[in-house]
Amino acid sequence: MRLAIEKLTLEILGERTFSPFDSKKLVDWAVTVMTLGYESENLVILAGLDFDTTEIREKYFWKSIEDLKIDTDKSDEEILEEYALLIAEKAVAGEISADHAFGQMRNIVSASGYDARYMAFYEIDEDLDCLRYNDAVLFNSELTLANQKEYILEELQLFYEMESLGIPVDERRKWYCKRCKKLTSPTLKTKYQLRKPFKYQTWCCGICGSEKHVIGSIHTVKRKIIKEFVGRNT
Repeated sequence: MRLAIEKLTLEILGERTFSPFDSKKLVDWAVTVMTLGYESENLVILAGLDFDTTEIREKYFWKSIEDLKIDTDKSDEEILEEYALLIAEKAVAGEISADHAFGQMRNIVSASGYDARYMAFYEIDEDLDCLRYNDAVLFNSELTLANQKEYILEELQLFYEMESLGIPVDERRKWYCKRCKKLTSPTLKTKYQLRKPFKYQTWCCGICGSEKHVIGSIHTVKRKIIKEFVGRNT
């Protein structure tokens, strides 16, 4: 029961980092907490503030948090990190829809200042727009309008696994080289050829220099990253 209260509170704290935030959700939070068997004078007051100002609702929300002895001494970055993991966990468990989870992850992208950990969801959103208007993608070659729900759910699963394992961001963005069959951080190199453009720049394998690679947004590559990380740390 205590864990359920903490998760409900995390959801509210996470959504409070979004702009705009509807403070009526604080009232709904109080009602839900009370249905789970917790009660205090401040909770009762907050649960009845349907038509009051955000300032008043915030006042009784924080008083209720004190009553419940919930630790909220966290930065916005820490809150978003925990909230993103919770959203992914709930989506994978089927407790919320992939559509709702995707919407929340897009909000997290913006609220985090486009933190690299969440950028995959921004890239999927961009690719869905490209598919609707240009029938093409920029980042996710396996994504289609027909498979978008399954693809997003798998992305949430991969995000959850990577976050739970603590895989560093620089490792999550590695590419897979088709020549040397290794995961690598690509490097931008200048190359020359006997036709125009005679000089050009291209991303190459950081190990063997090959231009033949699969970018890190592809799910099969992310699975390789997870497998390699687990193998290296067990």
